[in-house]
Amino acid sequence: MLLANNVDELGGAQRVVQVLAGGFASRGYEVTIVGVEPIGDRAPHQSNTYQVERLLEKSYPKEVGAELDSLRAGALRKLQSILDSGEPGILISAQVWAMEHGLDCDLSGWRTIGQFHSSIEAAAFGKDLDRILRTYRDVDQFLALTAVDAVRFTQAGLNNASWLPNPLAQWPSEVANAQSRIITYLGRLSAEKAPMTLMQAWRIICEQGRLSDWNLNFVGSGPHDVQIQAAMADLPRVQLLPPVLDPYIVLKETGILAVPSLVEGLPLVLMEALAIGVPAVVSDCSAGVRELVDEGRCGLLVNRGDAVDLARGLCELAEDDVLRARLAIQGREHMLQYRLDQVLDQWEQVFKNVQR
Repeated sequence: MLLANNVDELGGAQRVVQVLAGGFASRGYEVTIVGVEPIGDRAPHQSNTYQVERLLEKSYPKEVGAELDSLRAGALRKLQSILDSGEPGILISAQVWAMEHGLDCDLSGWRTIGQFHSSIEAAAFGKDLDRILRTYRDVDQFLALTAVDAVRFTQAGLNNASWLPNPLAQWPSEVANAQSRIITYLGRLSAEKAPMTLMQAWRIICEQGRLSDWNLNFVGSGPHDVQIQAAMADLPRVQLLPPVLDPYIVLKETGILAVPSLVEGLPLVLMEALAIGVPAVVSDCSAGVRELVDEGRCGLLVNRGDAVDLARGLCELAEDDVLRARLAIQGREHMLQYRLDQVLDQWEQVFKNVQR
């Protein structure tokens, strides 16, 4: 069983849950994914290869009170009924809040694995570190995304920490258009992703009169929509586009991926870009980012939250066709280790370890 806050979002953790569920099912496992809440009006996720459950028909209210208590009690009853519907197996919780529901159920006989789909810096930044330490303290295995993060979580107090990377959902058979002159931001438009830092960098580039044959596309949605639209008003060659279900549709016509985030884990969009041969300019914000760009062999690292340095990195890469071509080749080669079959092999070793 895979447990998550929801199973319908387009975000990284939810996509990883869906990919893993499909991968486990393809190897003969009986798989159920369970989301705590639904997500707005979005079409619910469905699958023919594994079971999909949701604990709530509507989201929790924001206010503490009788309605929230009643809904939570109902969610726990449903989760317990799912747990009791067959023989105990392995419960993988992809997110901390979801696991907080699991801990209020009877998990007798179940082996438990907890995940955090970001870095320890992100946990501290979002004030989630104490919750992670409390929630995952007694699970059979806690999995960080990188060896560096596993060590740091151990130092913080988790004696059950190891690591395992997220897999790519698919391996692109073709590479991106190397002639593209589009810089792409692909993801949620929210504070921790720092899209406004990229907008500031673009303003600097335009004021310097550089990259006049390049365009900047923001692809996504989120709380910074309005700010992005306002900042675009007096800048050339920049547009805001809606989210996409298949990131490769966008990435195959991208020349450079920009990842200006303040915090990250092992960003799936960066993995997908490198896999299709798109070099990246990425803020140096996590061990996972440094691992994916292979300390500069697959992309350029820039200072986190620094629009001037981001502008410098974008210009350096955009103005050097030879550098982009080299990084594209090296990035695709580096991503081979994140193909689904290889990551599933590592998961099966984890299953053996926790069942001993």
